[in-house]
Amino acid sequence: MAVPSMRPRPLVTSFSMEAEAAPGQSSMALVKVDKENTMATAGVLAGVAGVLVGGVWLGGALFAATSYLVRKDDDLSKGLSGVATGSLEALNFVDYLSNKYEVTSKLGSALSQGPLESVSDAITNFDKEVGIKDSLGGILLSGTDLAAQAVAKAMELNEEYRVTDQIKEKIDSALSK
Repeated sequence: MAVPSMRPRPLVTSFSMEAEAAPGQSSMALVKVDKENTMATAGVLAGVAGVLVGGVWLGGALFAATSYLVRKDDDLSKGLSGVATGSLEALNFVDYLSNKYEVTSKLGSALSQGPLESVSDAITNFDKEVGIKDSLGGILLSGTDLAAQAVAKAMELNEEYRVTDQIKEKIDSALSK
């Protein structure tokens, strides 16, 4: 019986937003798939999964750990980056379909025939003036960078002061009594 090869397969993107760009636009992608956005997405996905499974503390811990791990150069970081890249491409594809079939404009026109029109206009104007999307993106990227730095510093301090070894010794001595 033949054993399958354990070599990693090359990443093949089956959908390219750049090829579908309209004249005068550089890209139709909702979120640019680059290294920075991929690292941020990996942290967010892990954080959301943690919140759904174990609550806020687990979500925060997974967000911080993933933000740190995705910046390393090993197989785990490549796997996390692959999942995040796939998620971003799926998000961009859904946006592409929404634009192609004008789902949001049809839904918006159905909703705009009531009092929601003024609320929608107010939100749109506020976003144009304040730049909510850009501000939240910057905060998110800064958050993943800070989380990765905090985890790296904690690991460095643990190596220097052997905190986890001391905790383990205390637990072992308490259990042996």
